[in-house]
Amino acid sequence: MPEPAPSSTLERLRARSSSPFPPEPPRRHLLVSALFRLAQRRRDALVTPHLFGGSDREKVLYEYERADEWWPFFAGAAGPDVLSGADVLDVGCGYGGKDISYAERYGVRSITGFDLPGFWDPEAAGAFAAERGVGELCRFTSGYAEEMPFEDASFDVVLIEDVLEHVRRPDRVLAESARALRAGGTLLAKFPSVRMLAAHHLDRAITWPGIHLVLPLRWWAAGLNHELASGTSNADFEPFDEIVSTPYHPAVTRNLNGLGFSSFRELVRDNGFEVRHLEIVPMTIRPLSWWRRLALGTYRALCRVPQLRERLGVTIVFVGINRASSAPAPSA
Repeated sequence: MPEPAPSSTLERLRARSSSPFPPEPPRRHLLVSALFRLAQRRRDALVTPHLFGGSDREKVLYEYERADEWWPFFAGAAGPDVLSGADVLDVGCGYGGKDISYAERYGVRSITGFDLPGFWDPEAAGAFAAERGVGELCRFTSGYAEEMPFEDASFDVVLIEDVLEHVRRPDRVLAESARALRAGGTLLAKFPSVRMLAAHHLDRAITWPGIHLVLPLRWWAAGLNHELASGTSNADFEPFDEIVSTPYHPAVTRNLNGLGFSSFRELVRDNGFEVRHLEIVPMTIRPLSWWRRLALGTYRALCRVPQLRERLGVTIVFVGINRASSAPAPSA
């Protein structure tokens, strides 16, 4: 059994991290080291490069330019027209760029975005909104999704993009969304399940899909933190949080909750929403050649196997209608 990491090593890792959680104690795993170094040689690109450098303005602009990338996932079940004339809340808004784009183009009455305190600078988003001429329509603040800092029945639409897999209490976030929505208001949510091939959230170090299904996440978090702490592989990324058990998964990094499709389906029905659309969205493959057509046919056939559908999907999408003007959040 590997020796526990010295406290000084853990302190060095903690000093490199912006996470409020402690890092997984580093331990060397030969296979993790070998795969990581092979990925480094291939220079795999980071999935979310705007999170790892650049000014606040550049981060806002990155999201502003990609604001419409999430609509195709809803496949006609919802589109930008739902924002017209609406008071909109964006839960976990990132750096606010998406909201500024929506305020410019989709006729919102107002749009409010919030994210974690210390994670972002609301003033940077506000300054960019003013520059684009929509400062009066946009409001940015900080807060927690489990305790939203807004009055009951304040919004017509709530957006939650790639947030529900991270929160400690997804049930409470849904209940808070229902409370903040007016009667008949719409919740649009999109998030990946850690059971999906590309949803391991190790992408700041290695992007290959399915690696967390080959080796446990605990091995990856400990092994990658070892690469970072040892300094022998020129690794440069934030340490990975400690591995914990949650009600939804036996072992995930602490910034994840392990929420999957079946658990989420139960939660939305318990928290004041009528389900209008709920599905696992498969990967998009453009059949431009014979082998791509073959791959697409094989992939679609495999997606019809119930035990494989979540594994092969890329995200979960949900459109729900609030059945009541307010809904009490579950007790802490």
